[in-house]
Amino acid sequence: ASLIRKQIENKSAESIDLGGVREKLGKIENTVDRISKIVRGLRSFARNADQDPKISTPISQIVDDTLSLCREKFKYSSIELIIDSTEDPILLCRPSQISQVLLNLLNNSYDAVHGMESSWIRIETHNENGTAILTVTDSGNGIPMEIQQKLMQPFFTTKEIGKGTGLGLSISQGIISEHGGKFYYDSKSANTRFVIELPIYEQ
Repeated sequence: ASLIRKQIENKSAESIDLGGVREKLGKIENTVDRISKIVRGLRSFARNADQDPKISTPISQIVDDTLSLCREKFKYSSIELIIDSTEDPILLCRPSQISQVLLNLLNNSYDAVHGMESSWIRIETHNENGTAILTVTDSGNGIPMEIQQKLMQPFFTTKEIGKGTGLGLSISQGIISEHGGKFYYDSKSANTRFVIELPIYEQ
């Protein structure tokens, strides 16, 4: 904005580079939009949503709002984010709670693949017989069977002291269960994958 102001103040109307002004205005608009999404996401996380009514929400909106909180972190760490959304089912849910589950999975994936030579995280959504399927897969090689059996136990964590509480997955499972869905680790995947299944809202 200051660059545009200086350009306008120091030049005549005929010599102003309108193309450059449009480009800078586009950057301003994009930045403001990104900031507004971050603020909206933070407002959702800063309050207790347990008593909120469930509302109809496109799953793409939940994904977008969640990514607004962490996209820059992944970009800075050179972790590729892949969004594969073949369909956009509508959920009857508390959006901030579903976003909380998704953010927890993304943060877990970040911790798992950060520093790997090839690091990526894929979010996929689709419909399956009246059920919305949301999966988070990362470039990790999966979780050993002995750890899989303990994943949903409260306070169980494989992270070093101070890096995790061991509550994220158990809380996530409770949230999804309360929404009438399922939350589980996909042991058949070649990579590390968690699956969220939620009923599609029939209007």
